[in-house]
Amino acid sequence: MSLCAFSRRRAALSVLPAALYAALAFSCAPRTLAETPGAEAHGEFAQSQAASSDGPAPEPAPLDRTISLLACGDILLARTPGARAAEHGFRYLFEGVRDLVSGADIAFANLETPASYLGKPYPWKPENVTFRADPATLFGLSWAGFDVVSLANNHMNDYGPRALEETLDYLELLGIERAGAGRNAEEARRPAVIERAGLRVLVFAYVEEMWSVIEARSAAASEALGRVEKRLYGMKPEPGALPDLDRARFSRAGLALARIPDMQADVRGARERYGADYVFVSVHWGEEHEHYPGAFQRAFGRAAINAGATAVLGHHPHVLQSIERYKDGIIAYSLGNFVFDMASDSTYESMALRFVLAEGLIKRAEVVPLRIERKTYRPFPATGADAQLMLRKLQARAKALDTVLEIEASLGTIRF
Repeated sequence: MSLCAFSRRRAALSVLPAALYAALAFSCAPRTLAETPGAEAHGEFAQSQAASSDGPAPEPAPLDRTISLLACGDILLARTPGARAAEHGFRYLFEGVRDLVSGADIAFANLETPASYLGKPYPWKPENVTFRADPATLFGLSWAGFDVVSLANNHMNDYGPRALEETLDYLELLGIERAGAGRNAEEARRPAVIERAGLRVLVFAYVEEMWSVIEARSAAASEALGRVEKRLYGMKPEPGALPDLDRARFSRAGLALARIPDMQADVRGARERYGADYVFVSVHWGEEHEHYPGAFQRAFGRAAINAGATAVLGHHPHVLQSIERYKDGIIAYSLGNFVFDMASDSTYESMALRFVLAEGLIKRAEVVPLRIERKTYRPFPATGADAQLMLRKLQARAKALDTVLEIEASLGTIRF
């Protein structure tokens, strides 16, 4: 984003503190290749295309080009991780993984926190699971090299539509693409569109509808929880709208719900409407702390691949779940946490899933095991016996879904 574009948006964000303006201006300023996060890795393709001593190399056809997408799990920038960032600076949480993240052509994660000074917490939800981050923490995402985030999760509307809308503004100012949330329902279903090496990659994002209403023990409880959930997802119908939420249009910020017919329609139209070469589907789903996917996860994931998705990226369980190779695609049922503060030991085992893409297909998927430090909540590449143990657990879970995960040193690979 140019400084001119930044200046045009500045007037609309009157609540932004002076220090944050200065940081945004710095982050939006043009940088040389050497100053760009991951410049060496991102520059490999450009260097390979540079003129040799025998003259310029021929430009390859787009589908002959190879690019990589790195998918990471849940990022919490509020609560204790937010306090650590405030104490040590926005780079602190991502110092151990910056090379990994910025080394990919495209880096993705699930942002589990609205970043805003606005809004009010919605009623009846416990304070310790109602999240809102200081917008300055978003600079950590940009500095680490993240290109796109999913906002479709059960915390993004914790402080209501005003906080969500402001989060959208800050991400746009930083040049970070997002999917799964918007200022209205139509915008929420639009994909993030990223172009690399002449190839167009789309990321759709959805959140599973709240399960609490289904589990409610009485009609009164169901009605009350339903009101809370509509607030959570920003699903307030316009006056006169049909009660059928599948047909309703919404006038305020909200999230894209994980409904198989809607998702399949989005994915099937992606190549024609957007000229997509690769389509990724992110979905917030499943049960927390479960290591194997449930029936809805498997049905939704396979439906996405059947509709033409390249891969499905799951999150919300906060632990690592199975990876399944299904047809020519990959379903990562849960990528676990990336930056988070939780109690269970298994929530500190994580991974980054790197897709190597060429000729319109996945050539291989690489599992990079990560260890999240307790007390600092920072991820680092796992090594030695720790990495081996995580990979063997993932290997067993993949085998249960007829998927072969090869292990070599501290890397797991699914080959195609």
